[in-house]
Amino acid sequence: MKRRVIKLGGSLLTRPHLLDDFYHWHSNQPPADDCLIIGGGQMIDAVREWDRLRPGDPRAVHWQCVAMLEQSMRHLAAAFQTDDRFSPVEILDSEDAWLNYSTLSRDSNKSSATLKFLRPEVVYDSASNAPLPENWSTTTDSIAMWVGLLCDASEVVLLKSCTISPADELTNWITNGIVDPACEVLASLENKLRVEQLPIQPTG
Repeated sequence: MKRRVIKLGGSLLTRPHLLDDFYHWHSNQPPADDCLIIGGGQMIDAVREWDRLRPGDPRAVHWQCVAMLEQSMRHLAAAFQTDDRFSPVEILDSEDAWLNYSTLSRDSNKSSATLKFLRPEVVYDSASNAPLPENWSTTTDSIAMWVGLLCDASEVVLLKSCTISPADELTNWITNGIVDPACEVLASLENKLRVEQLPIQPTG
């Protein structure tokens, strides 16, 4: 089964019916062994504003924000785990769990169409050899692309709350602020990259 890395943008975290919207979107996607990267949303926005007012060491602030991503990941994973539509849900929060995903899932007889939530620090920390800048130009957009490279994903999907032009390319998305500037470092993955708005499903 193919691997797919899905970045769920932090701006989506406060959407009231996020689980419904994601369920409808995901139901219309080809089956895949999915790995989810969750953005930090308003939590990281607050740190960005603090750093603007009282600038700190860019590298230190960057890795503090990466560590904070575990909180949004665990919070959303817990919500998905209580929704039977998404079971089973797994959390990749250790090197062993990551290795099991990134190696065993290559065997189609052992892979499964589950949702796996990744703690980014498992594969992306200050000791990794990721080519991404250690500053505000790197967000979960480029981190998701890095994860896709590590696990040889067939596709990397960046789900956003904003309107996306399907005709645009990576350079346009960067210029227009749709994805972070660090994505350019991993431009070789552009043929596997899909950026789109998560549709809002009608309610009532």
